[in-house]
Amino acid sequence: MITRPGALVLAGSVALAVAGRLLGLVEAYVLAAAGGLLVIVAVAQVLVLQPRLRVRRSVRPERVHVGTPARVEIDVASVGRVATPVLTLVDPIGDRAGARLRLAPLPVGGTVRAAYRLPTRTRGEVSVGPLQVEVADPFGLAHRRQVVADKVRLVVLPHVDPIRPLPPPAGAEPLSGQEGRPGLGRSGDEFHTLRPYVVGDDIRRVHWPMSARSDDLVVRQDDEPRQGRLTVVLDVTSAHTSTDGFERMVSAAASIAAAHWQRGDIVRLLTSDHQDTGWATGVAAYDNLMEVLAVAARSARADLDRVLGLTDAGAHAIVVVTGGRPDADIATLAGHRARRAGHRAGMTVVRFLGHAPADRVGGIRGVRIVDVGPSRPFPLVWEDARVRRRTPVGSRP
Repeated sequence: MITRPGALVLAGSVALAVAGRLLGLVEAYVLAAAGGLLVIVAVAQVLVLQPRLRVRRSVRPERVHVGTPARVEIDVASVGRVATPVLTLVDPIGDRAGARLRLAPLPVGGTVRAAYRLPTRTRGEVSVGPLQVEVADPFGLAHRRQVVADKVRLVVLPHVDPIRPLPPPAGAEPLSGQEGRPGLGRSGDEFHTLRPYVVGDDIRRVHWPMSARSDDLVVRQDDEPRQGRLTVVLDVTSAHTSTDGFERMVSAAASIAAAHWQRGDIVRLLTSDHQDTGWATGVAAYDNLMEVLAVAARSARADLDRVLGLTDAGAHAIVVVTGGRPDADIATLAGHRARRAGHRAGMTVVRFLGHAPADRVGGIRGVRIVDVGPSRPFPLVWEDARVRRRTPVGSRP
């Protein structure tokens, strides 16, 4: 309630009172009383001033990629019977003080719009709020804050490079080598699972008995005879990458997933700390996949070997994005997965190194390694590896 200047005035008044007592100075008593009275009046003023406001706040847009502008827009309207005093809007951003916006007095029925930009230089979730309105006396000796809007959030997604997807693999799955993701609401003939209804689903697929029991619409989802699947595995093990290197890894994982999604594939994200987005067959699921990447963090308790055991053995593409793991580790991981998944357990490993990649002869059976050094952009390395993909598996680009 009392600000730091108000506390200093009170402390000064007490000191003057003590000096007046010791020195017998009436003037000191007068100054002490004036200072104390000024603080009391300031506190009374902010208690009496209770402006009635209608506040609307929004983040536009709510999801952006790194470097894309985003802003908070605040609409304030005076709905009381008297004009408002000078107002200060205080909107914390994460753990920081955030934005402070000073508004001139509003007449009865008056409105004003304020806005400020949010930081989008790094990926992650930015918490905004709660928004408070601060009323202070003219001397700044006392203030009072009132919460007028709850917290909102901005999700800063990883940077996505415009790259091309891997060529569709040829294999034993139905429609192998064909591109395209089925439209929303289409289904095959073999039952797969029940899932919540989303806008766009065919109403004929609603499972009414289960919907009645769950008090929400549930639809039947059947297996699709389709190819065009990609599993991206992000290695978040902190021991194999630096902070800067990890950001490049997350961006690469997002770029690979986005390239396949835009082609029409269905994509899935696994992280070595056991996060699994499942197959993204719709826009909402794909958005969730990107949000998982937005908040991904390095972990000392990740287990890439166990997570690779969750990937399917089949003709769909599997891309592992990792840090500077040595060849021996990758060979061990590939061997374990081959024993669990069978002979068709090939995969591509995108490895971000802290040094320039060395030219080596030979490779690891069933693994295509794409080494990305610190000086060459990932899109160029990826395109080179994609062009050379028709070379025998086991050779290194």
